[in-house]
Amino acid sequence: MIETLELVVKLSFISDILGTAPSPELLKRDFFKTIGKKALKDAKKLEEETEGLSTEAYTEEDYKVSKSSEEEKNNEITQITYFRKDNKGIYLPNFMVKGFLKAAAQTLKEQINLPNPRAKIDRYVFIFPNKIYLYRNGKVLKKHKDEYIRPIRAMTPKGERTSLVSSERIEASEDNPITTDEIKIVLIKNKEINLEKLKKMLEYGFYSGISQFRSAGFGRFKWELISQTEEIEEVKEKEEKIESENKNENEKNENNNEVKKKKIKVKKTDKKK
Repeated sequence: MIETLELVVKLSFISDILGTAPSPELLKRDFFKTIGKKALKDAKKLEEETEGLSTEAYTEEDYKVSKSSEEEKNNEITQITYFRKDNKGIYLPNFMVKGFLKAAAQTLKEQINLPNPRAKIDRYVFIFPNKIYLYRNGKVLKKHKDEYIRPIRAMTPKGERTSLVSSERIEASEDNPITTDEIKIVLIKNKEINLEKLKKMLEYGFYSGISQFRSAGFGRFKWELISQTEEIEEVKEKEEKIESENKNENEKNENNNEVKKKKIKVKKTDKKK
């Protein structure tokens, strides 16, 4: 049986959270762009082989490929990222928490003495449940508040380009936090990561959190310990400490008793004289 340790926590978001899932429309567009490029390549090959099939007709009719101009590309609709949700409500997927732990471990690797932290988190740390629902005042969130639009810059072969990105936003603050389900962090026992190091990684969430645009302070959180399995080494240390204290106390009592006996003997000798 694999030996594991468990840390059960709850997160309380103290700053606004942004959605991270790409829109279905953008996924479809990117998918058909890829298919379109392949279709065009296949059509050109087929045209050469058949000496007469129209590449344009082939791609448009059979693959529905549209050739957008450079101007159209620059005027694409604003990209939107969404919150994942199902019939119950809005949730965070467990891999986002694991991704946060990787980032935290990478940042704190010198403080927690953990070389190659991302690979070790991947191998030893597992997050449950798969869907971590978000709550306000004890009720599962069903809707976001609004969209947060921000510019992003990117370097391209044609120079720096700026575009707009929009994300669904949920309001959160220290006075009105968003809380999560209980999150179980399971750690496979090893010599390099322990529960104390995981706790330190969680503390990093106060400075850099989960979700989009973390560099601007979005998705910051505090964490609350619900329960944990004590590490065997810690239990042994506590038991040894208690045993040592009891032993010292017993020795001290024995010494005191011996001193008292000696004093009584001295008093009796003095009386005889």
